[in-house]
Amino acid sequence: MNTTYTAEAMGVLVFRTNIRFKKDLAMIAPVLDKQPGVQRWNVDREDTDKVLRIESRTLRPEEVIHLVTRAGFDCEELPE
Repeated sequence: MNTTYTAEAMGVLVFRTNIRFKKDLAMIAPVLDKQPGVQRWNVDREDTDKVLRIESRTLRPEEVIHLVTRAGFDCEELPE
């Protein structure tokens, strides 16, 4: 049995935010789009927690919180 893995697993990070409006998305998009560790992201603006989901192999939750709060939004990791 081969137990060696060569690729890192894709992780999904989930956060509660206050990203509510299209103008908010326009503000956060350049920040997340230029972050090398972000593979894909979206915000569920219909959810009461305005959930931000980020797919990444390398980012840690603290890094995402730093990026989002530095852009002017609240960001708190949600438990799995």
